[in-house]
Amino acid sequence: MAKMLSLPISDPSNSRASLQHYANNFLYVSSYCVTQSQLLQAIQKARNESDADWKISREKTVKQWIQQCEAGVKAGNMQLGMGLVVCRYIGDGLGGNYEDKAKAETKALELPEEESFVDAVKRALKV
Repeated sequence: MAKMLSLPISDPSNSRASLQHYANNFLYVSSYCVTQSQLLQAIQKARNESDADWKISREKTVKQWIQQCEAGVKAGNMQLGMGLVVCRYIGDGLGGNYEDKAKAETKALELPEEESFVDAVKRALKV
């Protein structure tokens, strides 16, 4: 936040690197954007484990949930309409991932790069 507030009011060479850009706009910042599978892989790598060391179950994909909710709504189950809202928000490429915007903000604000996700997991697990 301090980095954004220290920006010039306007910057003709890079409009995103100016306070004018953020007037009435969001500031997106992000550390890591990972899936549950990527998190599990990082934990396994940090602890030198494999899938055999875990009980792993796979659930429906967001696309499968969308199809199920759409079919339910068409059949008259309006409660599944809320499921559609959630699916449309969290689904890959459907609006819930702000990582690309956060990357642009990180670059414009010249923020430092984060450590690797696996290293962060190792540190969190104190491995």
